[in-house]
Amino acid sequence: MHLTTEKIQPIPRKYYSLDLDITNWENVEKEFTKLLELPLNSPDDLIHLLEQATELGLIIGDELSWRYIRMTLNADDETYEQNYTTYYASIYSKVLPYNFEIQKMFYNSPYRKQLNPEVYGHLNQIISNYIELFREENIPLKVQEAELNNKYGSIYGKMTAVFDGQERTMAQIGTYLKNPDRKIREEAWRLRFKKLQENSKDFDQLFDELKGIRMQMAKNAGFDNYRDYMHRNMGRFAYTPQDLMNFHDAVEKTVLPFLKEQTKHRQEILRLESVRPWDTSVDLDGKVLKPFETTDEFVIKAIRILEKVYPEYADQLQKMQNTGLLDLENRKGKAPGGYNNGLNELGSSFIFMNAVKMHRDVVTLLHEAGHAMHSMSMPHISIEYYRETPSEVAELASMSMELLTMDYWDEYYKDADDLKKAKRDQLEGTLAFLPWCMIVDAFQQWMYTHPEHTVEERYDYFMTLSERFGTGVDWSGLEELRKISWMFQLHIFEVPFYYIEYGMAQLGALAIYKNYKQNGKKAIQAYQDFLDLGYTKPVDELYRAAGIKFDFSNQYLSELVDFVKQELDQL
Repeated sequence: MHLTTEKIQPIPRKYYSLDLDITNWENVEKEFTKLLELPLNSPDDLIHLLEQATELGLIIGDELSWRYIRMTLNADDETYEQNYTTYYASIYSKVLPYNFEIQKMFYNSPYRKQLNPEVYGHLNQIISNYIELFREENIPLKVQEAELNNKYGSIYGKMTAVFDGQERTMAQIGTYLKNPDRKIREEAWRLRFKKLQENSKDFDQLFDELKGIRMQMAKNAGFDNYRDYMHRNMGRFAYTPQDLMNFHDAVEKTVLPFLKEQTKHRQEILRLESVRPWDTSVDLDGKVLKPFETTDEFVIKAIRILEKVYPEYADQLQKMQNTGLLDLENRKGKAPGGYNNGLNELGSSFIFMNAVKMHRDVVTLLHEAGHAMHSMSMPHISIEYYRETPSEVAELASMSMELLTMDYWDEYYKDADDLKKAKRDQLEGTLAFLPWCMIVDAFQQWMYTHPEHTVEERYDYFMTLSERFGTGVDWSGLEELRKISWMFQLHIFEVPFYYIEYGMAQLGALAIYKNYKQNGKKAIQAYQDFLDLGYTKPVDELYRAAGIKFDFSNQYLSELVDFVKQELDQL
C-alpha cells in the first residue's frame, strides 16, 4: 500500500508548529507542562485551555492511529505491533495523567459555572465522569490490556487452512458458506470451527488474562465489577444495565418469532429436514450475488451511490480513494474485520476491510463510509470531548448509511431481481442480527459480574444464551463447537461491551430509513444535522436530532418489525 496523503491539504494548526516531534516524550511533556501553567482568569480562558489541549491531543492521536493502521495491515509482522505498543506505552499512556490534570483545572475553576449551560452542560458531565473514574494505577494496566488485545488479531490472523486447493484465511473460507452445494458448505463450516477449536485454549487463556486486568481496573476505580465500571467509563448516561436487560427481553419477545418464521421458510424452500448452521447463509434461490470484480469498480460504484444520497459524501470517498486512504482487499497477513479510523489533521479517515467480492463487502464499505462521513463532519468542533462520539452514536451514523444507500444499489445490481434480493437480505439482516447482539451483550454482562467463573461455566452460560435466543437452527451434535463460537467475536476480546450499541443503532437506523421513506431528503438533512453535532449533546438528544426516538421498548420494536415486514412484502 502506498499512502499519498501529501495530496490532502491538512487542517491548519492553531497552536502548534508542523515540526513538533510528538514521538519524543520530552517534547510532549514540555508542551503539556505549558498547558498546566496557562492562567485561567475567565470562562474564555477555560475554553482556550481545552481547545489547545485538544489540538495537541489530536496530533498525538493521529500518530497512534497511523501506527494502528500499519499494524493491522501487517498483522503477521511483529515489527508493526511493536511500533504501536511502544508508542502507546512510551507516549500515549503517559499523556493520560496530564489530561487528568487539565480536566481538574477545568473542573475546579470557579469560571466553569459561568459557562453557558446550553453549550457546555454536557461537557461538564463528561469531564466529571473522567475525574471520578481516573486512577493513575490503571495506566500500566491499560498498557498491558492494549498489548494483550493485539494478541487476538495475531492468533486469528494466522488461522489459515487449505480449502478448495488453496491456503485460505477464515474470511475466505467463510465465503463458501453461500455455496449452493450443501456438502461444500458443511465442509467449509466444519473447517473454520476446527481451526477455532485448535486455538480455543489460546483464546480462553487470553480472555482470562484480559478479564483479570479488567477486574483490577474496576476495583481500583471503586467498582464491584467490570460491567458497572465500563458502563460508566463508556459514558452511558442515558440508560442503565437493567435497561439493556429489558432490551434483551424485548428482542426475545418481538424479533425471535419473526426470525423463527424466516428459518421455517428457509427449511421449506431448501427442502431440508432441519436448518443446520451451514444452511443459514446460502441464498434461497441458489444464486450468489456478485456485485463487483475489481476493487476500483467496487469503490467507483460506492462513490456513485453516495452522490445520490448527499454529494459531499461522494466527494469525501473520492478523496480517500485518490490518496490511498482505503485498503479494502482481504489477503493473508491482514488483521480480521473492518474499521474506519478518523484522521483528525486531515479532516478525513482511513477505511480498512477484508473484501472478498461478496455482497457483504458492499454493506461493509457503506457502513464504514458512514463512520467516515461522521469524521468528516466534525473538524469544526474545537473541543475533543465533543468529537469523541460514544458507540451508540457512532454506529447510528454507520448503520443508517447502509439503509439510506439501499435504494441506489442498482449501481451494483443492474438486474432487478438481484437488486430486490440484495435489499431483501439487508432488511432481513437488520433483524436477524439482533439475537446475536443480545447474546454478546448478555454473555459479557454475566462474565464480568461472575468473574470467578471457570472455562466450563463460561461455556455452559453461553450455551444457555444460545438456546434462549435461538432462531430455530438445528445445532444437535455440534454442541462442542457451538460453545466456542463466541471466540469468533473480536469485540469480546478487544473492545469489551462495545456491541450492544450495534443493536441500538440498528433500531435507530431502521427508524431513520422509515423516516426517509416517508419524508425523503428531509430525513437525509436530519441525518446530516445529527452528524454535524458530534457529541455536543447527550445520546437521547442526538437521536432526536436525527429525527427518531431513543427507545428500546416492546412497542417500539414491534413497530419497527412491522415496518420491515411491510417493506419485505413490497419486494
